[in-house]
Amino acid sequence: TVQLIKFKVIGFRGDNFHFDRTVYTQVPCVRHQVVNMKLFQMLLSQRNILQKYTSSPGVTEDILRLFCDTLPLNLDEEGDKNAQLGIDHLDQYVLKPQREGGGNNLWDQEMKEKLISLAEDPARAQFILMRKITPPVLKNKFVRRGVMSEELDTVSEFGYYSVYCTNDSSKVVENKVVGPLIRTKGATENEGGVAVGISAIDSPFFIENSESSSIP
Repeated sequence: TVQLIKFKVIGFRGDNFHFDRTVYTQVPCVRHQVVNMKLFQMLLSQRNILQKYTSSPGVTEDILRLFCDTLPLNLDEEGDKNAQLGIDHLDQYVLKPQREGGGNNLWDQEMKEKLISLAEDPARAQFILMRKITPPVLKNKFVRRGVMSEELDTVSEFGYYSVYCTNDSSKVVENKVVGPLIRTKGATENEGGVAVGISAIDSPFFIENSESSSIP
């Protein structure tokens, strides 16, 4: 008998991590979970690290073009420079801790105050500074509790659901894309968490763009 236990919200908060000795399989395993954290994402956005996991230099460059600037905030000269960059350009950056689920990031004046308060604090290294993404604004409607909203200015984040499994020796057993994911929120919202009710799961509508099509 094989028992499978899925951690649905592991990593959203520090107290979500629980370890025990059992006979079931933990999904995701710890190494797969931590690679999703902000500090690991920052490392994977560096060319010399990313190229270790890609098939060619061309693939590395294609992936790097998708990343926004993600900057470390260690207590050193580089970290001080990056912290000042965030303070001087509040409209261009967001301060992110090692947490998921929405409602944890710091923006604008809150970000400035936090960076100033962490100027001499080693805890600053637990945060990253990320350049804001500026997606196009589109008209859309939300359905909440069965009620449709009026038409609003919205922005969306496009991603993919994927399956990635390895065995105990880290050999990849399964690695595939299984479908698209879109999260949509009001254009004036900073945060975007679905779990906290700010954004909503949306549905993509794919259109083949060809010379014979009348739709661009």
